Amino acid sequence: MAATSQATQPQQPESEPQPKNTQKTFWTDNEGDTKLETLAALNDCSQGALLRNLIDDAFTDQFDDLDPTHIEQGHVSVEDLQALANDEITVEELDLEADSDTSIGEYEPDSYYLTVTPDDLAEPGPELDWKTLRDAVKNPEDGGYWSDDLEIHESRVSEDTLKASHRPAARILTGLARSQAYENGIVPRETIDDLVDTYCLHLTNRVADAEQERGEEHIRETYTNIVTDLLYENPSPSADSYYCSKDTLRTRLQTELDTAQSVAERADTVTNFDAWKSTDVDEDDDTNELREEWKRDLARWLTDIARAKHTGRMYAMELQRGNYEVDHADENMTAFDAVHARLDDALEAVDDLPADVTADVISRLDDAFVAVITNE
Repeated sequence: MAATSQATQPQQPESEPQPKNTQKTFWTDNEGDTKLETLAALNDCSQGALLRNLIDDAFTDQFDDLDPTHIEQGHVSVEDLQALANDEITVEELDLEADSDTSIGEYEPDSYYLTVTPDDLAEPGPELDWKTLRDAVKNPEDGGYWSDDLEIHESRVSEDTLKASHRPAARILTGLARSQAYENGIVPRETIDDLVDTYCLHLTNRVADAEQERGEEHIRETYTNIVTDLLYENPSPSADSYYCSKDTLRTRLQTELDTAQSVAERADTVTNFDAWKSTDVDEDDDTNELREEWKRDLARWLTDIARAKHTGRMYAMELQRGNYEVDHADENMTAFDAVHARLDDALEAVDDLPADVTADVISRLDDAFVAVITNE
């Protein structure tokens, strides 16, 4: 459907101070026409009045103090406008006396379609086609927006939009996963599995029932592996989740590094019942209850030791471990190397525990933590 203006000049209501002496005509589709009519009805105004208001709001949002007269007179170039919109310059820094080389009147757009932005992708909106999404997740040097921060809202992707093209499809899935991450930037593996089932199972070309099941399992395995490779595995040995970005993971690693040092320093106290009891315990408490509480604390301590060892083991090389600085004598050691040495020294104190206590405490740990401690 076309949204057009009449050839005759419309009468201007007395409430509008500026004469409307420029006529614009544009085309839209049925859905766009319905949206325009709906918004006009909601605001109880004509479609033209609605569009004028939206234009005023958008201009103020992008350029704020810039007087449109300077643009009309050809003193502001398209490059100036782009720099203003990107906060690279201010209106005060513009030379509003000189004529611009590329005025908006001479500007020819590269596309007749409004380019989608990362903010657009992250917000609810109409579904985007495969080409738009594919181009959006290209590398920046290729005109795309791909980065650790790119999110894609689920409303932007139809369940049958993705094509059997591994890299762009996996990047789109990763953007969907990031948009559903927890506040700490972690995506559960279950979320990734659900996304693959929702958006990728139609990609199998198996026809027979037996082959269809095998094809779907192949799709699940293929796309799940690609998506998890684009995220960052949670360093906890018992967690089945992923961080959205390297920055959030590095923050977690630094926290683990700091925690590991304090955990290692507790070795002599936490592995000795009498020393542990003298730290902050009421001497009148029942001895059996005290020993039970001590074992629980000892199990928590061993869990912290295992988590710290696992963190260093997995990411020492990948995340430039030399950037994590701690005090140590050997300059050839990295921060994680130094912490590992302290953790190993701390674990030696466990060898002095009675065998029954060691067995009891180990039984309280998850298998994943036991494997880390015993290097299995």
